[in-house]
This record gives sequence, C-alpha cells and structure tokens, in this order.
Amino acid sequence: MKISAKDEYACSAVLELALNFEGEGPVRVQDIATRQGIPIKFLVQIMQILKRVDIVRSRRGTEGGYVLARQPNQITVGDVIHAISGPFVQLSCLESGNFKDNCERETTCHFKPIWADVDRAIASVLNYVTFEDLVRRARDNPRQLMYHI
Repeated sequence: MKISAKDEYACSAVLELALNFEGEGPVRVQDIATRQGIPIKFLVQIMQILKRVDIVRSRRGTEGGYVLARQPNQITVGDVIHAISGPFVQLSCLESGNFKDNCERETTCHFKPIWADVDRAIASVLNYVTFEDLVRRARDNPRQLMYHI
C-alpha cells in the first residue's frame, strides 16, 4: 500500500473540518487549502470525491464552504483513504479489489491469502483511528512555531 499525496491531502482536509466541527459554520475551500498547504485545484477535486461518499457536505454562497457529514468520531482515516484510493491492497488479478472475487488461479495461487491478511492488517489500523482521535492529538500537541534569525 502506498499513501499518495492525494490521500494525505484528503486526510488533512478532513482533519481541518474536524478541528472546526463545532465552529461557526462551513469552512471555505480556500481556508482549508491555506491552512493545510494543499493546492486549491487539487483540493476541489478531493472535496468532490469526499462529498460523493458522504464524508463532507457543501453549502453554496457567501457563507458557504464544507462541513463534515458525520461526527468526527464516526469517520476514520480508513474511510477517507478508501474513498480516495479504493481498496487498501489492490491486486492486479482482481479488478474490483475484492478478495472474495474468484480468479482463474485461485486454487493454485499461494499469495491471495497473504494479500488478504495484509489488507486486514492495514484496515485494522486505518479503520481504528477516527478524526476525533486526531483532533484530540492535534490539540494535545499543538505545532511549535519556529523562528529563524
């Protein structure tokens, strides 16, 4: 499994919304991009994907922006990565990425069970960490500002 820049940006955007979950209202995409250092054109594409899978909701207009569609404790890092990139372990022999699919070499393939174990191990970590956990970590360990002279 490779965590792509798109995965990282999506997680950062959802974290930004989680940090502002009980704030004044929707967070503008420009503000998310600025605070998280995400190229805005890329972020717009990511937010559309997250909206399609009901992780975020959008509101139009001058007071518009994005909010989480669910409580931060109901969204995991795994939810976001799966929405952006699909299955954690992608097999070339299974186009759907579903380990329950049959393939022509299933009776002779010795690797599919291993890849399924890897997929379960990754999922057990990514599906365990919620954005509420990440908000708590972020608030417990705020970034230290560095000053260079």
